[in-house]
Amino acid sequence: MRVVVLGEFRADRLVAPLSSGGADVVVLGGTELGSLLGPDVACAQLPDSLSEQGTLRLLTGLGADVAVPNMGCYGQEQFLPVYAAAACRFRSEGKGMPAHPPGFAMLASDKTVLHRTARQRGWPVPQGRVCAEARAVREAVREIGLPVLVKEARSEFSVGRYYVRDAAHLDSVTDTVRFPVLVQQAVSGEEFGVELLTWQASTLAWPVASVGRLDGDCDPGRRVRVAPAALPAGAENELAATVHDIVRAFRPWGPWQIDFAVDEEGRLKVIELNGRLSGVSNMSWRSTGVDPHAAYARVVLGRPLPRRVRAARVVVELLVPNGVILPPVPAGLELTLFPGTPMNPAPCVRGYSRPVLGVPEHHADAAHAWLRALPPGTLLNTLDEAASQLDRGLRALRSGSTSLLA
Repeated sequence: MRVVVLGEFRADRLVAPLSSGGADVVVLGGTELGSLLGPDVACAQLPDSLSEQGTLRLLTGLGADVAVPNMGCYGQEQFLPVYAAAACRFRSEGKGMPAHPPGFAMLASDKTVLHRTARQRGWPVPQGRVCAEARAVREAVREIGLPVLVKEARSEFSVGRYYVRDAAHLDSVTDTVRFPVLVQQAVSGEEFGVELLTWQASTLAWPVASVGRLDGDCDPGRRVRVAPAALPAGAENELAATVHDIVRAFRPWGPWQIDFAVDEEGRLKVIELNGRLSGVSNMSWRSTGVDPHAAYARVVLGRPLPRRVRAARVVVELLVPNGVILPPVPAGLELTLFPGTPMNPAPCVRGYSRPVLGVPEHHADAAHAWLRALPPGTLLNTLDEAASQLDRGLRALRSGSTSLLA
């Protein structure tokens, strides 16, 4: 069986279980992948743009029996609707392609579609308005009140979002953005993420991760992140209900992820829906021992998955400048490094890496002592932020709040 992986995002963790399961694997992405994936994995260039017909021609030319969408690297986010359309025809030829259907693909790739759909179905989202021109943006701001977020309908992660504090900044943003846009209330509170994998009639959810307090930078990748993280009971119930409705109404097929906030009143606010695994997959893996990328591979191979996963340890994702070497951790702790590569490009682009510290519940004191002993400048965030996130993860682990869909 020839499996063609469409995208290089953490492909090493996807390819290994595919290859060990007997698949002949081809990875499409950056041309420099061959030296990273080994001689038994064929690599080729993924085009910068794709159409439904172009995708089908590409897969046919490669002799694909199964095609695996694997977005995550920059420039590939908007391939999701293309893969959704191509999958219908590819599967009609007796091939396999675990791709999200067109309706879900539009939810996950267009922020204006997500907002309108959420309002129609009663999913909790921040107050917002879809705008097609600058005048409508100004009217929306008068209605919602500053500060607001202005989001381009279709944009890659970490771009096309603007935190607007005042009228002067609003004018510069409306001169810059590509319309249509979503003008949305800037929620005050904490941001979270949860990764899911849906196949057939089952959905597997990894523990909720906290990605820190919301701020004007709109960049959760610069905060200390922790998993698991407990939610207020009301927000947890709202999240579970939203997930169940998404699965029932839009039938995702493959990995997906929800970014959401809990505001100062403890209410859930869905921020974004992604049709792929995300930056928190390292924490999902190290917290539970079940790698979401490897689980995706098992789905592709038709192998069974557990009914649920639970956190076995707290994991804290630290921010460390590239080139800084962390000291060894005490016995009982686990430190996993994720260096920058073409399959994990963020450290190369941003100039810092995000090692994950794994802490079993009874090793909390050793973890705090290790953090306090780090030389000044080792972390890009404050020691207090790291220690605080560690403590909240420990509270969630002790409370048993580690599984969304238990």
